[in-house]
Amino acid sequence: MTRRMAPPRAYLALVIAGALAATACAPLAPAAAPPAKPAQPSVAPAASVAPSPAASPAASPAAALKPLKLSPETGFVGTPVTITGEALPAGQSVELLWATVDGSFDMKGTAETVEYYDRVFKPKRVPLARASVGADGRLSVSTLIPEDYGEVHDIYAAIDGKDVARGGFAVNRQVTVSTLSGALGTPIAITVKGLGWGPFANTMGVLWDNQYVGFISAVTTRGTAVVKIRAAGAPGLHTLRVTDASAALPYLNTEQSPRKLPQFRFDFRVTEDQGPPAATLEWPEDARVATKLATRTTASATAPAGGGQASFSPASGPILSRTTLKASGLPAGAAIDLVWISVKGNRVTPSGWNLAEAPLGKGTAAPDGTLSSSLQIPDDLGGWHVVKLAQGEKVLAEAPFYVERSFVRITPAKVRAGETFTVQIKGLGWTEFDNGIAMTYDNAYVGYACGFNSQGDVTMNIVASGTPGTHLVDLYPMVFSGHGKGPWSYSIPFLSFAQDYPGLSLGYRLPTYRLAIEVVP
Repeated sequence: MTRRMAPPRAYLALVIAGALAATACAPLAPAAAPPAKPAQPSVAPAASVAPSPAASPAASPAAALKPLKLSPETGFVGTPVTITGEALPAGQSVELLWATVDGSFDMKGTAETVEYYDRVFKPKRVPLARASVGADGRLSVSTLIPEDYGEVHDIYAAIDGKDVARGGFAVNRQVTVSTLSGALGTPIAITVKGLGWGPFANTMGVLWDNQYVGFISAVTTRGTAVVKIRAAGAPGLHTLRVTDASAALPYLNTEQSPRKLPQFRFDFRVTEDQGPPAATLEWPEDARVATKLATRTTASATAPAGGGQASFSPASGPILSRTTLKASGLPAGAAIDLVWISVKGNRVTPSGWNLAEAPLGKGTAAPDGTLSSSLQIPDDLGGWHVVKLAQGEKVLAEAPFYVERSFVRITPAKVRAGETFTVQIKGLGWTEFDNGIAMTYDNAYVGYACGFNSQGDVTMNIVASGTPGTHLVDLYPMVFSGHGKGPWSYSIPFLSFAQDYPGLSLGYRLPTYRLAIEVVP
């Protein structure tokens, strides 16, 4: 078991406000019509739906509720549906409520790291529609099924806040792709709607020519995910499958499973090989990356004794980039030591790791107690670091800085099959979110690499394989390990990193690298 040495001081305490656990989910809204190019599932969804008795803790006892009938009872996000009921109080205004959940990730912060524990789904209800009961006690209302998680959702009719009727609707999975042909390296956007929240239903796996690419999740995005892969392989037809994946890994005999979730297949035609595309990075969606200090790190277990304030502009960047530190509330004319707080060690040896300090520079506070200093970020681990402003042993202020990942090289660009090429990146961190990266070669998962022990540097020596032509190398974010209950698999490509990666709510902005080599005769 890995041992982690207690830090000498808690300057880098990753204590996440609001119990780290929750990333707010977007409110439900009626969805648009289903997008183009839907795949036909090989397993048909169930034909009828029974209300789920445990779907909402606020529900009245089932025996006291009248039935609501839905037509249809199953369908995709955006399906038009008619809801009817009988024997209800005449002339009363009825609110229809959709039973659902809010999804988030449970994470634990300590003075030295952040740990991943579990996916959390909390039941709730949201308004779906309003209508009035007719003089004959009948209710009829038409609406659209909202964009939400898959599986069965209870629908309640409430009058003056009291449940009077209940029905159910099953949201089926739907998978579409952006294109079915293109040159080698063409981006393929895979859109999933209706991914579930329950066990064995909240991940899907992606296969390219029967090779595992990675997995899709939609915990914080209400069952919807958009992921991208690239068309790989020689010109001709290739098979793309999006499958049931109970633990993020493809489940192959769905036909014999009690769940019988649908599988999706597309035939993609690679039209030509135009040579290796330029190296690119794909970053998470900005709106999903936490930006407020309170949601990512407090920088210290206690406020600095000096009472000063400090911040960086910009507050993030790669190693060796420059940034400006600005501070206020310092003693006038005070000589200030600027100290970089980082981590040294690894997860393998018994000594574990420890917080470490390194001098970053010096400054002098102006007569008004302000300080401004241009600094270069060290060649160090990625992730959240702290610079402390100290006068002797007294810490006057602290400022957080996020070290981003950066691409160094993929060399040589041309190589024969059986020869070695090197991929190097910088800025990997030390937490379970950012200490590793998962690699695919021509959309086939190869393995993962870690940069903790090497202070953020990852240098991978890979043996080239395949026929002459372009071969794709993709590096995806991953979760190194976890501590909660399953099912889950770790250290594998997290394809939905741009929208649903656990570290996004803590300010961990991890990209995917899109690289390529050419195998020559």
